Amino acid sequence: ENKGHATFFVLGSRVQYYPDMLSEIRKGGNEIGNHSYNHPLLTRLPLKQAVKQVEDTQQIIEKASGFTPTHFRPPYGGTNGQINEALHMKVTLWDVDPEDWKYRNSQYVADYILAHASSGETVLLHDIYDTSANAAVTIIKELTKQGYQLLTVSELEQWKEEQKK
Repeated sequence: ENKGHATFFVLGSRVQYYPDMLSEIRKGGNEIGNHSYNHPLLTRLPLKQAVKQVEDTQQIIEKASGFTPTHFRPPYGGTNGQINEALHMKVTLWDVDPEDWKYRNSQYVADYILAHASSGETVLLHDIYDTSANAAVTIIKELTKQGYQLLTVSELEQWKEEQKK
């Protein structure tokens, strides 16, 4: 509707129950990323288990959608060089975090993001909360009205590369 896209970092455990959601995400021009199997703090796991969390999720996503994610967002932002090196994926973090998991208030979340977002930044939202989904509608409309183009993580990477030229 607003000609914008997003990247949805999904949990393997959820994709197992809702495999059709992946085709809905992709149908809208959005991207799928890997967010681990069941959302542990990976830095507290042995390396082999941390890698398994991501590799198992890759297989589940590929089986359900035919799509292979290239980006991984570690739960809680918790990762380290050892994990990153073992995964061979692009690690994606964020620039703007309204802590929507804590402040389940649509107006607060929308106001926070609108006050803090700027060009080239990645905004973190969780689609499991109605308050965040409602805030997203406001945010998308307002940022689009302000002239922003909402991009997937991969599109944003391309845009940043073009800006360097």
